[in-house]
Amino acid sequence: MPKKAEDKKTKEETEDKQEEKPKKRIKTPELLRGFRDLLPEEQPYWDFLRSTVRGIADSYSFQRLVTPVIEDKDLFIRTVGKQTDIVEKEMYQFETPGGEKVALRPEMTASFARAYINHGMLDRPQPVKLWDMGPLFRHDRPQAGRYRQFNQFNFEVFGSEEPIIDAQLMVLLHSIFKELGLDVVMQVNSIGTPQTRQEYKVELVAYYRSNRARICDECKRRLQKNPLRLLDCKEEGCQEVRAEAPMIVDWLDEDSKNHFMQVLEFLDEIEVPYVLNPHLVRGLDYYNRTVFEVYLAKEDNGRSQSALGGGGRYDGLIELLGGREGTPGCGFAVGMERVVAALREQEVSIPVRRP
Repeated sequence: MPKKAEDKKTKEETEDKQEEKPKKRIKTPELLRGFRDLLPEEQPYWDFLRSTVRGIADSYSFQRLVTPVIEDKDLFIRTVGKQTDIVEKEMYQFETPGGEKVALRPEMTASFARAYINHGMLDRPQPVKLWDMGPLFRHDRPQAGRYRQFNQFNFEVFGSEEPIIDAQLMVLLHSIFKELGLDVVMQVNSIGTPQTRQEYKVELVAYYRSNRARICDECKRRLQKNPLRLLDCKEEGCQEVRAEAPMIVDWLDEDSKNHFMQVLEFLDEIEVPYVLNPHLVRGLDYYNRTVFEVYLAKEDNGRSQSALGGGGRYDGLIELLGGREGTPGCGFAVGMERVVAALREQEVSIPVRRP
């Protein structure tokens, strides 16, 4: 065979072998831990929830306020609290190329308060009633019903310290769940003023120190940094210690007592189901007086229930951010993933959307 023909044959054989060689598999990027995709089959539940919230917001004359998902991180340090778990461990924060220190919002109320001040809403007829729904971010430990990107709907009222506002927000919250077909019950408490809370903390810390050997490591840390959060712990040993702990209602000032009694009277009159929980506190520093959480009323197969949402009064928040002194506020937030999960678990019938 002529050399030229032989070279051509060898070249063709080499090319054939190269074609036969399997291609290197391209690795598909994985979904980040703690995040999730909302698939098409889930959307009817989400559409039902969103439309229900919008309808209730309209019927109670709330106006929608949409704020950015990125804010100056100092907004949350000042409002949520420097020593809270959210700021210390969970907040996504970074520096922009321009040198701005920012954070993905871990909660919405602080952004509402900032916008209320920035846009001069304190000069409008009061109270100002606002709502929104959207994504938030916390670098939390992923677990059932808890994600690092999650959705909430918030309802906030600024400019009235009347107890009826606290009650009306709980009525509104109960109305949303009634429309969704979910039976819920409120847990309510009063945590008084910052001054009375300081007096209570002294007694609470003394009690927990005397029982330090019986509490978990996380509670030992909270004992030093954020003692009110001791009352939130779900560990069995800590629950036993909490059962005998001093109750904040015994430290309430007269104004806080009267305010709380009026809230409960309104709830009784409107027949909103609730239970008093003397150990209920909220995880954010800005709360005062009334606090509340909402739970499914039905038994949860023996599992420890997580609150679907919660809120309360925050009369010092606007002033804390440089707004007008004495501007009161009250509101709540609800985790939408948890509500959707409850709708699916209880097999709630979703209305068919007409084209």
